[in-house]
Formats: sequence, structure tokens, C-alpha cells
Amino acid sequence: MDNEYTPETCVWELTLKCNMRCIHCGSVAGKARANELCVDECLDVADQLMDLGSRQVTFIGGEVFLYDGWETIARKLSDGGVHVNIITNAFKFGDDQIDQIRYAQLDNVGISVDGMEENHNRIRNSNKSFQRVLRAFDRLSKEDISIGVVTSLLDFNFDDLDAMYDLFVENGVLVWQLQIATPMGNMAEKKDVLLNPAKIPRITEFIKDKRNEQKIRLYAGDDIGYYDENEMYLRNRPGTISSWRGCQAGLRVVGIDSVGNVKGCESLYSDEFIEGNLREESLRDIWCKEGNFAYNRQFDPSKLTGTCAGCDKGWICRGGCRGSCYFTTQSLYENPYCCYPGRARSH
Repeated sequence: MDNEYTPETCVWELTLKCNMRCIHCGSVAGKARANELCVDECLDVADQLMDLGSRQVTFIGGEVFLYDGWETIARKLSDGGVHVNIITNAFKFGDDQIDQIRYAQLDNVGISVDGMEENHNRIRNSNKSFQRVLRAFDRLSKEDISIGVVTSLLDFNFDDLDAMYDLFVENGVLVWQLQIATPMGNMAEKKDVLLNPAKIPRITEFIKDKRNEQKIRLYAGDDIGYYDENEMYLRNRPGTISSWRGCQAGLRVVGIDSVGNVKGCESLYSDEFIEGNLREESLRDIWCKEGNFAYNRQFDPSKLTGTCAGCDKGWICRGGCRGSCYFTTQSLYENPYCCYPGRARSH
């Protein structure tokens, strides 16, 4: 079939192996999966991504630095004109990792930082993690390597945002993404610490105010916002006009896990969202197969439920982040974190 969609962005889990046991980890990382893709298989997948027009690849884990040969895969993509970055906990970080980063020719190194020292270490289940992050900041700055940060928001680390901003400015962080921890994986039984949706307007205000200072490229993840008064400040680069255009899973985004399963997004962390496996089918065949990624490709506003039903932005918003919807409300089309003033409030 002719396909109107291009997987411009890929989030690729190279391994589930991890050296941390974070309380908010949606993938329950720790041990590597049995029979994870080897480097040669990943190099073939990289070719397939480039053939389909991918322009941005983010490697995640687990912990990327625990996958031997990750830099070889990244370099192949970089040499092909793809923008590549990684997300790491920075616990294992030294000369070897710097050498790998330089060889890989990354756009930036993204570090997960989820609060100031007390809260970050609480989330990481480690009393050393925050200091390791600071050491990584220092080393990356000295090596003139671009630093990014990803923060997952819970109810108890929300009040750290101002102090985190000051810390990141001081340490030369260039890019900072805020996202909401979702009740999946390790968080499935910890719903009492999930972010209170009533705080979302304060987050969008924070992003707007800090972006206007133009010290950090701060932006919202796909699970924050949706058409409140600050929407035009939440996404894309500072100074550009951009607003939410709906979940792009299976439209412009593809997710690949460490054994070759393909989903619309790695945030859809349930086997029911697997569209195929790269050991059995090509990425092109999976991407173009009729009926795949139906939750977005066959979307109709009539599918919206709860407070999203009947919303006048529903045709373009589609209920926001599909993963946030599914794991928070058990509906693919209802989002409790929307702060659009015009949404329905009761049914």
C-alpha cells in the first residue's frame, strides 16, 4: 500500500539492562531481556530506519551505556545524516563513555534528572545518583558536549522545578524536557505519588516564563498541556510558533524495543500495542501494513471518552498522549492532564 506516514522520529530501547531501580520506571528495567538484538541486527535496523526517512533517533534503556556497541549503531545513523541522542542515568560515566559519545557524534547527551538531591535519590533508590549527575555535567561541559535533561514529574518533586532550573543554567544545560510519570511498570502500584492534574497549569506557566528568559531550551513532553493560554510556548524551539497537533505514534513516531518489537511509541508499554517484530518482518512492511497503528491512523473524534468527549479540539488533539491516556484512565481517548479551558468537565 502507499503510505502517507513517515517515521521521522524513532525512540529505540537498545537494552532493558540497567544499573538503577527507579521507582517511576515504566519498563521495569533491570535485567536484559533474553535474546536482545545484537549489534549487527541493530545496524540492519538502522539502515531500515534511514530508508524510511527517519531523521531523529533517541536511544534509551535500560541504560544505554550497558549495551556494548551502542556507539557503532549511533555512528552509522549519524553518518547517514540522522540526528542521534541518548538518554542516560549518568551513573556509569567516565573516559570510556566520553570516547563513545565522541565517536557516536551525538547531537546531545540527555540525562535523567528527577529533582534536587533528596528527591532525585529517592526516585533512583540510590544515595549516590545525584552526585554522579553533577560529575557528568562537569565532565560534559569540560568536553564541550551538549547536555540535555529529561525530568519525570511526580507530586513530590514538582516543587523542585525552580531550584532545578537554576542548577541547570549554572551547569550549561541546553535542552530540558518536562514530562509526567505514568502509572505503568514500577509506577503501576504507586498511584498515590502521581502528579496531581491540578498542577499542570502551573507547569505550563513555568515553561512559558523560563523559555522567555532564553537560557535553556525548555519544552513540554507530549503528555503536558493541550491548548491552555500557554500552549504556544510549550513546544518546538524558542521564538517559533507551534502548538499541539495530536499524538504522533504510528504517524510520525515509531518505537523499537530491545528484541525488535515495533510500536507506535515506546510509551505504549504493553504487548497489545506491538505491531510486528523486526526478526520476522521488515520495518517497512510493519510500518506500511494496513490496520497497524489503528488507534491513530483510524482515529475519529467520536472515539473520545470522558472529559475529552465532545471537545471542540478533539479532531486535532485526539485526546493527547496515547500512553498517558491508556495507563491513567484505561481509555485510549481520555486524558486527565489536559488543561484546555473549553474541555467538558462532566458527563
